[in-house]
Amino acid sequence: MVAGRRTTLLIDSGASLTLINLQFFLQLPRYYRQKAQPPPPNLCLQLADRSQLCVKYALSLPITISNSTRVHRIYVVPKLWRSCIIGNDLIRKHNLQIDGG
Repeated sequence: MVAGRRTTLLIDSGASLTLINLQFFLQLPRYYRQKAQPPPPNLCLQLADRSQLCVKYALSLPITISNSTRVHRIYVVPKLWRSCIIGNDLIRKHNLQIDGG
């Protein structure tokens, strides 16, 4: 769950940052949307095929995984193919244990 909204989370340890798409961002409560800021000017997301993704906003949101809620910095990417990708930044910062079995 992200900011109280249920969604499917894709955990991607190869992703540097935690991302949501614009469609999901627009469904968030206004309280959170109003806190969105422009991303850092030097932020550039590069995919494995060397193509780039544009980041529209940055904001901190509560993320709940297995009944544990943590506030984390999230980046809004308009053309993201999933509603939410949990990246290595969140995995490491909050010491998430991933059980692939």
